[in-house]
Amino acid sequence: MTEVPEYLLERSRQRRIALGVLEDDGSGAGGAAAPAAAATAETAAAGPSQAQMIAAAKEAAKLEVEPEAPADPTWVVAAQTRHRIPIWVLPVLFCLPLWAFVYVKLTEPPPEPITAINEGAATYAVRCASCHVGDGSGSDGSGVGRPLWNGEVLLTFPSLDDSFIEWLAVGSEGIGLGQSYGDPNRPGGTHISGETGSNMPAFGEVLNEHQIYSVARYVREVIGGEDISDEVAAERDAEWEHLGGGAVTGGGGGGGH
Repeated sequence: MTEVPEYLLERSRQRRIALGVLEDDGSGAGGAAAPAAAATAETAAAGPSQAQMIAAAKEAAKLEVEPEAPADPTWVVAAQTRHRIPIWVLPVLFCLPLWAFVYVKLTEPPPEPITAINEGAATYAVRCASCHVGDGSGSDGSGVGRPLWNGEVLLTFPSLDDSFIEWLAVGSEGIGLGQSYGDPNRPGGTHISGETGSNMPAFGEVLNEHQIYSVARYVREVIGGEDISDEVAAERDAEWEHLGGGAVTGGGGGGGH
């Protein structure tokens, strides 16, 4: 073993005496005990040494170490690590409703073309069905006007001529109440204006020429069951167009009473 020099032991004793840990019992290493004690006392009075301050700082640092924060929940970690939406997606999402609108419009079937027959059907439903009923049964059904179905209108007006167009345009009062109209040789007798008590209105005051012509065709060809050739149908279509048919129109038409 290595022996500790006596002067180191004395210095340690004096240090403990200066710190108040050990009482001075007068023993010491020769006449140098008192000066050593005085020097130790001066050192103690001057404050702690640099080594002591470092040791104290380390001890304090150990005490002040903060506890580790708890780990983030899994949903937080997932939110922080998930892929973000690319910036170019935003204009795509903005334009998507516009694209859908255009797509729907482009895929819609084209509107049904306007013909003399479908214009006449619309006109009849508005202006004539209240008296002659939708199927043309008239007074044979629940209406008050003369029947038009089962060829009845064809017996009164054998052809689509000016007499039928005039009847639709001027009505009972235009022909004259008590006056005959249509075919005078009609089976069952000629028809007399106003004899049923339900007068025919003058639709020429509310409809234009091609509307009257279209409802005349609908009453004859659809309700009356007139059988015509393709050539005659083409000629009637040309006449309807000549009168101004083919454009979107309003209003309605009338049938023969």
